[in-house]
Parts: sequence; C-alpha cells; structure tokens
Amino acid sequence: MPARLIPLIPGTAPIVPLQRPVLLVGRHPECDVRFDLPAISRRHCCLALADDRLTIRDLGSRHGVWVNGVPSDEAHLRPGDEIAIGPLLFRFEDDESPRRPLPRPAASIPEPPPPPVPAADSDHDLVSLSGDSSF
Repeated sequence: MPARLIPLIPGTAPIVPLQRPVLLVGRHPECDVRFDLPAISRRHCCLALADDRLTIRDLGSRHGVWVNGVPSDEAHLRPGDEIAIGPLLFRFEDDESPRRPLPRPAASIPEPPPPPVPAADSDHDLVSLSGDSSF
C-alpha cells in the first residue's frame, strides 16, 4: 500500500510515507515518525496497517488525534481523510484507492425578478377601507 500523509500546510511537516505495517509517531527519539514540537506527546499515536486498512490510534496524547475534525481514539482511515496529530494537519493519500472527490460549491442560481405590480389606471380600482365608496 503506497500510502502517505501529506501536510495540509506546506512547510509545517514533511510528507510521511507509510511504508511499514506499524509506525509510532511522537517526540521521543525512538519513534518511527518524529516531530520535535512541544504539542506532540513523546508517544502521541500509532499508524497500523492490517487487512489492507490503515488505522490511527491515539496513545493517550495531551492534544489528541482528530480525523475529519472529530477527536478520535481510534479510526480507520480512507483516502482523503484529514488527520490532525496535535497541531499538525495531514491528508491521507493512497495511490491504490480512488480519491474521494472534494465537495463542489453550490452553483449560484440567479433569483427570478419579482412579479410586476399592476398599476391603478382609474378611480374604480381604488377601494375604500372604511366601507364608504364615496370620496
């Protein structure tokens, strides 16, 4: 599975190739993927490939793991999912799976013009509110 995590904000983190069945992510020197940031826990999360599914699991980190804007203790990832590991934002990509299309903005449909208001052309079109028809 030639998969990777692509940083959503260029320059904030490197591309993370997911070439091994299990990757430990964190600040500790023994981690497979190391981010030396205070908001990243020493052992923040792990990524595991099993049965052709990639799973991310939070390891009790302080700032958590978020998948598509939702805090997650554990989640199966699909191509196009957005992952936050502490303050770092990534998109999961996998060359073997079709990418989920991004939502398209709704096309703006012009509003129809208001209906024309008939003009009063004589005195008989006017109605008295008092009930008296004489003016």
